[in-house]
Amino acid sequence: MTRDRSGAAAAALVALAFALSGGMALGRAKSDLVFYACAAAQAALAAFGGRFAARHGSSVLAILVLGAALLRLAFVTQAPTLSGDVYRYIWDGRVIGAGFNPYLHVPADPALIALRDPEQYGLIDKRDYAVTIYPPVAEAIFALVTRISTRVSAMKLAMVLFEAAAVFAVFRLVRRLSKSYGGLVAYLLHPAPIWEIAGNGHVDAAMLAFLYGAFAIGGANRPFVAAIPMTLGALAKPTGALGLPALWRPYQMGLPLFVLAMAAALYLPFAAAGTGIIGFLPHYLEEQGLTSGEGVFWLVLLGKGGLLTPGMAPAFAALAGLALLALALWTRRRGAADLVSGLTGTALLLVAFLIATTPTLPWYFLAALPMTPLLGLWSPYVLATGGFLLYGFQSDAPPFFGRWALLMGLAVAAAIRDLRQVTRKSAE
Repeated sequence: MTRDRSGAAAAALVALAFALSGGMALGRAKSDLVFYACAAAQAALAAFGGRFAARHGSSVLAILVLGAALLRLAFVTQAPTLSGDVYRYIWDGRVIGAGFNPYLHVPADPALIALRDPEQYGLIDKRDYAVTIYPPVAEAIFALVTRISTRVSAMKLAMVLFEAAAVFAVFRLVRRLSKSYGGLVAYLLHPAPIWEIAGNGHVDAAMLAFLYGAFAIGGANRPFVAAIPMTLGALAKPTGALGLPALWRPYQMGLPLFVLAMAAALYLPFAAAGTGIIGFLPHYLEEQGLTSGEGVFWLVLLGKGGLLTPGMAPAFAALAGLALLALALWTRRRGAADLVSGLTGTALLLVAFLIATTPTLPWYFLAALPMTPLLGLWSPYVLATGGFLLYGFQSDAPPFFGRWALLMGLAVAAAIRDLRQVTRKSAE
């Protein structure tokens, strides 16, 4: 294919990505089946676009990357449609800017009445009873952004810029691993980061920047240096903490103590809240059904079969925690400091965590998605794509459990495939 024809084909792929995003928007308003179908089609298009970019050089790559950037900017200008978390982000930033502690005051507190924006206040979730749930680095980001602007588009743009930093880090890692840049295109055109970061402004983008940035600046070869952004990422979104074991070498306690000291220092500005610095987290776990087991697919599946007993939820939580700890120790058993070992161990932890805890909030799956271009794993891609099945807005949506079961079945199948690939490569 000539350069002109390949460039035209790349432009056509971008146009189709815009069309499928429009189809998802139409589906969000009219038909969940259309929403799911367009999401799956765009994920397939992204994978094809990645392969196409790998075969046709830098000009095609540039067109597809530019198209993905323009698609994100189009979403930044639109109101969030899948989640209202960004309104809490802006509120927390206002609260901190006014000198209040967000871990001490719910939005409905009369002491904060002067901070209420009539356009945004009514859109804040749990405003009558929930203090913030977000850790201190996330709160610092919210405060900094709202010093510049309290518009929703400003917060969303900030998250897109964090994602850009994450993409740059992944780009550097792809180059170090001698991987094709096509995988990065597959990430950029995938609907999950477009909708969840540019569309809904989730703070997971900051976690991605810190997590993958830590690997890009040296990972386990420079553990204390890498631990700084890694800890920042964990305190932007706790899922980022799953990258910390990759920096650790067996029997060395200096690094864990360094991370704990850094975390304590970051929480210090909010220390007046005492034990309240954990925020709304305990109640959130209850609301999400994680303490009762109603929000964990595997326990719900047992319940469907009449096999669930009252003590199974805490037992499952304990076993899952021990299994993740054992997996973290197993991946670090040799203390290997090479990049592939660190990324692979982190990918295994992320996927195992997501499959074990089965979150019903699709943006949680973003943490693992860059592992597809980095390591060629498909379970992160399946989780991010199938995550759209967890949304349901219209009457034509199939029963939730069926959609959930389909997602988890596909994710487990992909994870088994990935585990075999990882095991085969480690044996070589």
